Amino acid sequence: MPDFDTFAAAVAERLNLDAEKIQPQALWVGDVGVSSVDIVKVVMLIRQKFGVKIPTTAAGKIKTVDDAYQLLQGASA
Repeated sequence: MPDFDTFAAAVAERLNLDAEKIQPQALWVGDVGVSSVDIVKVVMLIRQKFGVKIPTTAAGKIKTVDDAYQLLQGASA
């Protein structure tokens, strides 16, 4: 089970972002500055890198960085 820093580093690398922007309380669109398409990329990253099954429809429910991380945590539990 990856810790938050591992998750944040993977997301930052995948989206070409500064890892410092990937904070739990940050809003993807408002604070991190990514689009809804990028959020789908985060879901795909979780599937591919961490090997968990998450439906693409879950992307619509992800508002904060922590939402995505909790999705990963819940799916790998």
